[in-house]
Amino acid sequence: MQRHYKRWRVIVILLLIGGAVVADHIDSPTFRMNMGEGGLETTLTQRQSQTSACAPCGAPCRPED
Repeated sequence: MQRHYKRWRVIVILLLIGGAVVADHIDSPTFRMNMGEGGLETTLTQRQSQTSACAPCGAPCRPED
């Protein structure tokens, strides 16, 4: 029985499709926002800003009068 496809061609095509999906994912605005580069407040940036906060909940310090 003769096959109409070759295994290596199928593997190469699947790798190309997977590469296109990964490239699209990395280029998406959602991915950039999740990585903290979209200008939105994320859990990671909230944790980093809480390290300099006065209260454990992340409340800012009151200015000294």
